[in-house]
Amino acid sequence: MSTPPERIPPVALTPAAPHVTALQAMTISTADPDALAALFIDGLGWQAFAEHPVESLIESAWGVAPGSAGRIARVLRSGSATRGMVRIVAGCERPRSRPMAARWAGVEMIVGHDLDGLHARLSRHAGFRTFVPPSDWDWTEYGSNLHRAFIGTAPGGTHLAFTMGLTQPTGREFPATPAQVGHVFDVPLVTHRFEDCQRFYCGTLGMVPFLQSAFTDHLWHRLWKLPPGSPARLDIYKGHAPGTGLGGIELQGYEPAIVDPEPAPADRFDGGACLLTYTSDDLDAAHAAVAADPAVHGLSLPRPIDAAPYRGARAFAFRGPIGERVEIVERPWES
Repeated sequence: MSTPPERIPPVALTPAAPHVTALQAMTISTADPDALAALFIDGLGWQAFAEHPVESLIESAWGVAPGSAGRIARVLRSGSATRGMVRIVAGCERPRSRPMAARWAGVEMIVGHDLDGLHARLSRHAGFRTFVPPSDWDWTEYGSNLHRAFIGTAPGGTHLAFTMGLTQPTGREFPATPAQVGHVFDVPLVTHRFEDCQRFYCGTLGMVPFLQSAFTDHLWHRLWKLPPGSPARLDIYKGHAPGTGLGGIELQGYEPAIVDPEPAPADRFDGGACLLTYTSDDLDAAHAAVAADPAVHGLSLPRPIDAAPYRGARAFAFRGPIGERVEIVERPWES
């Protein structure tokens, strides 16, 4: 029997407005960038949005060693979406020795129609391996909705999740898309230091929690092969943007024995999902807030980047409380 959900009161850490707005992109590092790009273009029907050289200025801002992310970064998107993109760089593969990969663990994309047909097509693609087959997930007791989803592993060792809403949550609309595979609307952040991450994303960055839950025995445990009775927490935070479809951080908390022990590399990207990019309405205020937090490391100064898709927009990057890399840019990307 599933344990009833524990209702978690919203954290009282948010300033007047979040310092970030919407999710621009998740960067994915892989030893085979061409294979990952082919999966998105041929398998998902995504399109090329921009390419940019990985120059020394960008490497310095990201805090990675020269040459460690390859020479070219490719940005892909669903249709004409202006948010929720994927950027592909060269790098290592993500090792997975325990059920949950530490730090950024993948991306979740919204599916507009025929989720099972999509899974059948991806199952024939050499770059995709199913981890969780299509199944119905009922989150209504947690204030969300009933949806159908599947998860697989892509080149880079990162998880790709595909979700199609079957009902609407109470009080908000579930993300939607006209495409079969739409934008990235959710990114998982996995940790055994839940409170540290919660304090940073809700307190320092001021993101707003719109789903908070805790459980010890749930469908989640069966999906991810977690030990029965092990505590798990799951919060979703949004930025200063309307609705909940412009990209949230799904903070997942587990016991240390469940999370991969590999530490965050100091001078290169994690394999797989490795750098989250958000936009901000006030980049200088965001930088000041992040700079004042002692849990942040490797903070770069806001600086303009000429290459597409930045097109002269200023950006800065840092490593968060558990070593996860975040980039904040002052306006949406341009092709």
